[in-house]
Amino acid sequence: MTARLSRRSVLAGAVALPLLAACAPIGSSGASRPAAGPADPAAVFRYANTIGVSRFDPHRASSSTDNTLLFLTYDRLVHTDTEGRAVPGLATAWRPTDDGRTLELDLREGVRFHDGTPFDSAAVRANIERAKTVQASAVRAELASIAAVEVDGPLRVRLRLTAPNAALPLILSDRAGAMVSPAAFDNPDLDQAPVGAGMYRVTAYRPGASVTYRPAEGYWDPGAVRVAGIDMLIYTDAVTRLNALRTGEIDATVLSPDQVAEAQAAGVAVAAGRTNNFYYLQPNRARPFFADVRVRRALWHAVDRQSLVDGLARGFGVIAAQPVPAWSFAHSPDVGPDPYPYDPALARRLLAEAGYPDGFSFEVFASAGSDQGKHAEALQDFYAAVGIDMRIRIMDSAQIADVFFVREEGDGLPSVGGGRADPAQTTALRYTADGFNNPGGAAPPEFERLQAEVVAASDEATRAAAFHRMMNAVVEQALEVVLYFPTPPIATGPLVLDYHPFLADRPEFRGVTKAAAS
Repeated sequence: MTARLSRRSVLAGAVALPLLAACAPIGSSGASRPAAGPADPAAVFRYANTIGVSRFDPHRASSSTDNTLLFLTYDRLVHTDTEGRAVPGLATAWRPTDDGRTLELDLREGVRFHDGTPFDSAAVRANIERAKTVQASAVRAELASIAAVEVDGPLRVRLRLTAPNAALPLILSDRAGAMVSPAAFDNPDLDQAPVGAGMYRVTAYRPGASVTYRPAEGYWDPGAVRVAGIDMLIYTDAVTRLNALRTGEIDATVLSPDQVAEAQAAGVAVAAGRTNNFYYLQPNRARPFFADVRVRRALWHAVDRQSLVDGLARGFGVIAAQPVPAWSFAHSPDVGPDPYPYDPALARRLLAEAGYPDGFSFEVFASAGSDQGKHAEALQDFYAAVGIDMRIRIMDSAQIADVFFVREEGDGLPSVGGGRADPAQTTALRYTADGFNNPGGAAPPEFERLQAEVVAASDEATRAAAFHRMMNAVVEQALEVVLYFPTPPIATGPLVLDYHPFLADRPEFRGVTKAAAS
């Protein structure tokens, strides 16, 4: 077990906030400041990621944060723009037919996988069928509405659906739409040696340490590849990431909020990023104590969430109660950010009403020294104050999602993540009985109906109204503790010319450029 982070130390972090605010202002976008000189096509862009990939098989990768490493080498049927809207990828166009029960896709011509296998309609059918059936698929539930994939010539497929699914185009922009070379399906080393059709090939991989990407010959969008490669370094330690940036070892990374003042004092460019990921405590609702809504509400009332933003996030975040950010159309205006305010006495009363007057014990996972670990330690202290013993088991960060979601070990998970390309993915994965991110499968009966409503709606206004009903129910049932949405500080080095990460925690590096070193 890690040492506890006392509530006093969490709150003490807020005292440093005025000093931080006195530093240079933080921009609202994730773009880098301009560097001098023209772009150097021979430059290699070096990025420090905070976590390694769980596996290089996109259909079985167990965490949304894997996307950063996966999508450099695996292209998807659909891409997204800076506002998260669906735009062409390996599919150049799509349209619903048959009253929304079929989605037709036109495919890009002349694309080949990195092993030379042609990308065509047969490859799409093979990928979707594999993603739905491969053992330990992390995307099976997202593709459940696809009853059959029909080939209509080499460059057109029809997805026959069990019911209309307005979320499907954006679902296909995520791991569910990632295309693996069919010739590599049975490769025993696919988890280590990916074979995709993306911008870059993986030329070297040291699990937990680094991934080397070099341009794939003939990629269909040459404007996306403007450097000689991407070197991805895995630095879980925030101090290591900042030191690497200051010494020129890397070109960009996400900082811990408490490093911003030091980085700015050293002349490092820092901008506040945007994300649809959130910090949370997810209980396994199949456990007897978490099956009771009174206990789940007690989990909220026991935590001073604003102190986490002020202390651990140094103000780089905003408390929220919904699993979608305020800028999302799915965000319900009926739910404020703090429906279960900090009230330890009320938390104890709820626990007593639920039959736990002396509290209870439960186990969670965290990685030592990480931001997730710091949040786990803070929660541990808050819960101890109301009689709940939250025990922390330390393990490698890349293993945690597998252990909790796939093997269903542990009782809860304090972590950051959750956001997906379409909000219906988030709700399906976390709150429906078959959702991959719902270990134990416990789900209130009305959630299957609510989920059906958000995917069946044919226009955004109808979808928004359905999502608002869903969000209201999620919060009323306190299905998980949503702590806050971070605004991650993105730091870039002096040679970076063009870098737009879209979502700070899942950058794609399309079109990134660097100037030549002087």
